Amino acid sequence: MGVDLMVDPPTLGRESSDCVDLYQKERGAVYNGLKERAQLLTRTFNDMKQITCTEIEGAMYGFPQIHFSQRFIEDAKKQGKAPDFIYCLEMVDKTGIMTVPGSGFGQAADTYHFRITNLVNPTSHMEQVLENLK
Repeated sequence: MGVDLMVDPPTLGRESSDCVDLYQKERGAVYNGLKERAQLLTRTFNDMKQITCTEIEGAMYGFPQIHFSQRFIEDAKKQGKAPDFIYCLEMVDKTGIMTVPGSGFGQAADTYHFRITNLVNPTSHMEQVLENLK
């Protein structure tokens, strides 16, 4: 029945007003939490040096772009690794934040990204985690 609620939410006349009200309250809390964390990620990345991020809308993931120095790019290539791959490994080592390099998603040539989720809950925990990233 839980899956059915995603496709066919409770409605007045079929379910009680208490049920409908609870559903709307819980749905709103989940939606607002995702929206709040998406805005937090966008602001955080755009406040950082050498990272830009388009506004994260309606998704659970952000895909910020990292602007590496040419020296870093060349060093990564000498190691036979993508620069964003190295960045993601260093991020998890230094902060515990797990991300996925953009090179695995067919990013545009000569651009570097990583993918991060905004599912960390509660938002206050995500704020602490992002402070480590800065």
